[in-house]
Amino acid sequence: MSPLPPIDKRLAKRQYREAGPAMGVYAIRNRASGRVVVRASLNLEGSMQRDRFELHLKRHRDPVLLAEWLRDGPESFDFEVVDRLKRRDEPGFDPRAELAALLTMWTEELAGSASPAP
Repeated sequence: MSPLPPIDKRLAKRQYREAGPAMGVYAIRNRASGRVVVRASLNLEGSMQRDRFELHLKRHRDPVLLAEWLRDGPESFDFEVVDRLKRRDEPGFDPRAELAALLTMWTEELAGSASPAP
């Protein structure tokens, strides 16, 4: 087995900054109730972190999700990315429209247990 080539850290950092945050759809699953909340975001990690933070502060903008969090406890919840949207440099590429379509698709896919984001 040959050793891996060294990583150019400067190049890797530049590529990461130019790529921007990951976009896509994520789910918040309550294992205790089986309910799933599906959300889309232009910044997946940032949005999931915001949801966790607001829930821990007991000040989430989704009152049903917050009530479940308080009732069932944080250990009952999973946050997971269900789909990522690839960035494209095409003229006319509208990530918001594509995210809306992905959100609709995943909400339907997870239908018996999913609730669209308010």
